[in-house]
Amino acid sequence: MLKIFKHILLASGLVCFAFNLFGDTVSSIQLVGNFSGITCDPDDPGNNMTSIGDSEWVKLRFIDEPGAPPDTIDFKFTMNGEYGEEHWGWSFEHGWGIADLAWNPPNIVAVLPDSGYYYFHFNDTSYVYSLNRPSGEISASVISKELDETPAGTIVTLMNSEDGIIGVFDELPEPLYLFTPLPPAVYSIHAAAPAHSDTTISNINLIEGGSLHFEITLYKNTAVTISSATYERKDNEIILSWSTGNDCAGIGFDIYRGENSSYSGMEKRNLNPIYGEPEYGFLDTGENRYADYYYYIVEADEINGVKYGPIKAEGLILDARNSLGQNYPNPFNPSTAIPYSVGEIEGNQKVTISFFDVSGKTISTNELGEKPAGNYTFIWNPSISEKGKIPSGVYYCNLTIGKKRYSRKMILLR
Repeated sequence: MLKIFKHILLASGLVCFAFNLFGDTVSSIQLVGNFSGITCDPDDPGNNMTSIGDSEWVKLRFIDEPGAPPDTIDFKFTMNGEYGEEHWGWSFEHGWGIADLAWNPPNIVAVLPDSGYYYFHFNDTSYVYSLNRPSGEISASVISKELDETPAGTIVTLMNSEDGIIGVFDELPEPLYLFTPLPPAVYSIHAAAPAHSDTTISNINLIEGGSLHFEITLYKNTAVTISSATYERKDNEIILSWSTGNDCAGIGFDIYRGENSSYSGMEKRNLNPIYGEPEYGFLDTGENRYADYYYYIVEADEINGVKYGPIKAEGLILDARNSLGQNYPNPFNPSTAIPYSVGEIEGNQKVTISFFDVSGKTISTNELGEKPAGNYTFIWNPSISEKGKIPSGVYYCNLTIGKKRYSRKMILLR
């Protein structure tokens, strides 16, 4: 969809070409084609052209495909639902607009320089066809009541009930938003901007060749816009980070947390408002590292302040069963980290970690108590715990959780 329609007559005027093809009696003429805006189905009632006098027919179409560079499209006419014995088309060998009755299938190749509305004309006596464009226009200027200027990021959309969206401006033009060329119809204009309430003007009646202008005032709906928010989860800590999209100097926020996405009943997590601008952060301590929590970021001290959320902070993934990971680094000197997990099935049972040499002699035993389900790391430094008495070599780590035992081989290299 183009953002603005230009009033351009195809080939600087009407595009025409004439020949004798059909008989004198014509009850209907259809326009069919192979591009967006004209259907290929000759049985579609929407293709019927409208009689505008003796032997004169017209069809208005909204074309939303051609763009830059211009697209080459085909369109065809049928009379009484049939093609004649002869065919017509463009002959590029002879130049633009020269009849070539040997063309098959019967079509006319044309170049539309822009999307938008076109009038397709046909004369069933002279067999002249032509294209032109309507000349109506609708313009609008948009201003923020508080800013006294057009807000950055303003979007203006023109619509009508038959064709839907006609055009969209998503950039800031000067000095106004202009939609043209437009045919007679009933239109509406919708204007929106960040941190402002949307405004729509409806029932805009445009006559043939009419020109209408509207001044639209937008009102700020809040002083605060939160443009993005993220979270990071580490063990039982949750770090919330968010950014504001406009000037929020001196604006504070409160954090609310719950176990479901409903704001009602959530618990306030901070004692004092959180300040920043434009980057904010808050560290929360979760009660269960494996539980999902939901957050709302709320403008502080404002009854109708902005609420951003819910933000779902997913719980850490919990292993279903026990595991003993490989120590790292390995070989090690002087210490090594030994990761292990207590699974949901074995949670809250006694955990013991022991070390042995290759002969089976116990080097040390560590009673870790009853551990709830979760991921853990044990640091072994024999230079301290064994006072450096054991030599380089192969050692074994045994992990006991309840009645289950797991083992890993490690290498000490002094």
